[in-house]
Amino acid sequence: MKVSKKFIKTSPDKIRPIVALIKKMPFESALTQVKFLNKMAAKEILEILKSGLSAAKDKDIEMENLQILEFRCDEGPRLKRRRIIHKGRATTINKRMSHLTLILSDEKNNKSEIPNPTQNKNRV
Repeated sequence: MKVSKKFIKTSPDKIRPIVALIKKMPFESALTQVKFLNKMAAKEILEILKSGLSAAKDKDIEMENLQILEFRCDEGPRLKRRRIIHKGRATTINKRMSHLTLILSDEKNNKSEIPNPTQNKNRV
């Protein structure tokens, strides 16, 4: 199942280290890992993990069987602002946004959902 959250007003550079930390983790340990992180971006990641958990409960999948297949942080639009500096000049300030995408599956269907491009049987 796929869960996404868009237009998060945090830079992708601040979110990506946290995403890299919990990628390919079992869902339960990733949830506890993010709860105790001392980062502001962890709040946004915790929200999307809880959203994925509620989507799994709707499909009657237990939390112990959930696995994070893919967790992606893409760059969203930038808000471009101006700031006056010395001698009346202006400089631009880019306020960046992020898009988060979380793909979950249960352990039973883990192999069938991700095709491995290196094992192509039609190769000669």
